[in-house]
Amino acid sequence: MRKLLIPPLIAIAVVGGLFATAGAEPPQGKSTICHVASSKTVKISVSNSALPAHMAHGDQMADEYGDCP
Repeated sequence: MRKLLIPPLIAIAVVGGLFATAGAEPPQGKSTICHVASSKTVKISVSNSALPAHMAHGDQMADEYGDCP
């Protein structure tokens, strides 16, 4: 019985791991930043070409974990 359960459990763990990390990083060509919006900061992904404009008005890069200060 154990031999029958191991392959499906491994498959579930692998697929679950893929979905768990799917949204962890922004798509290629984008960066995660901490955008100043009114009186709060929100985490957004922006095109790398838009990054200088965001940095110029006070936005900050998210830390290595993707968190905002």
